[in-house]
Amino acid sequence: MAQKRKRNKKWIYWLLMLVLLIAAAVVVYLVWNSYFKDKDDGRDVRDEKVVQIESEDSDDKKEDEGETIDWAEKEKVEQYDGDNPNDALELSGAITFAQVVDGKLMIRINIDQYLNNGSCKLIIKRNNAEIYSDTVNIIDNASTATCEGFDIDANDLGAGEAELMIELDSGSKKGMISGVVNI
Repeated sequence: MAQKRKRNKKWIYWLLMLVLLIAAAVVVYLVWNSYFKDKDDGRDVRDEKVVQIESEDSDDKKEDEGETIDWAEKEKVEQYDGDNPNDALELSGAITFAQVVDGKLMIRINIDQYLNNGSCKLIIKRNNAEIYSDTVNIIDNASTATCEGFDIDANDLGAGEAELMIELDSGSKKGMISGVVNI
């Protein structure tokens, strides 16, 4: 009797495995089919329409040989609305990050204009007294620029609120970015 139960368990085990395998195959088929169902076959719809129109015209023995197909041109979309910051008389930007991380005050600045050289001078003040000053280079980005970044030992600055001033200088253009940080 124990041997019969053992055979029944093996038979049930194999039957269950077969059902699971079939279910997995069905799921794979459904996923595969739905994924490729709406895929483009690589043909250009515009080319297809041109061929179709030309073949219809040739069957009707064109009466008007000068007939052309006019395609509607897409309206040009303006990428950025507003004035071009590169045309501004002075440099502008924003402090994108100013926070103490692992004992270091980290300050990151983004400049609105595209610049490939220049400097960023950071001045940190508390109670109108300068407590820190440093200068780094300007680095160009794709369409803007940034300061190299400032990583300052927070213990050297003391605790409390401090005023940040970043003087931007790139040849004939200058600018100022300011903000506040809690150290």
